[in-house]
Amino acid sequence: MNESSAADSQWDNTPSRNLLLAENMELVRRELRNDGVVFGWHYYFAGGRSGEMFCFSDFDSYNQEVQNSRAGDHFTLYSRNQLAGKAMLRVGDVASDQPTPNARDLVEIRNALTSGKEIVFVWSHKHRETGEIECEAGILWNLGEEELEQALGLGSSRPGEFLFFLVPMLNEDAQGIPIESVSPGARHRVHAVVDGKRPNEAGLTPASGPY
Repeated sequence: MNESSAADSQWDNTPSRNLLLAENMELVRRELRNDGVVFGWHYYFAGGRSGEMFCFSDFDSYNQEVQNSRAGDHFTLYSRNQLAGKAMLRVGDVASDQPTPNARDLVEIRNALTSGKEIVFVWSHKHRETGEIECEAGILWNLGEEELEQALGLGSSRPGEFLFFLVPMLNEDAQGIPIESVSPGARHRVHAVVDGKRPNEAGLTPASGPY
């Protein structure tokens, strides 16, 4: 996703963009209670590389990712609990130790990939002994059956739950139109918990930028 250059970016103190504001941190903390999981993208400001997907089941891990990022880095964050009902497919159970289906059984996903759709998957599994939740998120595109199985780690009889989401749905604004740029500007990704940036030492964030 190409946006304006670093030199052209305007930095200001818009509260909704500041990931470190107490209210924005509390939004994430709230979603991680009661076995919650958050997932999304970390985009690097003038980093010369594509955004990377992440998945967290505890607040400390999320906070460390933000604290270790650079000023201007953009985080788009979603809640598994909030979006589970909007998944195009949901298989398995987060607390189950039974293996999830293999790629041959994921007909809906295979058909969507064949038609050129981009799909985000979120996997999570709650360990019976510790109660801790392990999770992973990734993006699927243009994969055959064997590649899909490898991407999802199905060959090892992986237990837990898989949720699959269409990328355009995750990026929808209030009118249901996908936002294609990293920075939404005046628009808002209605399904995101937080869609903001790491501030600089002065507490300022860029309205746009090279991502």
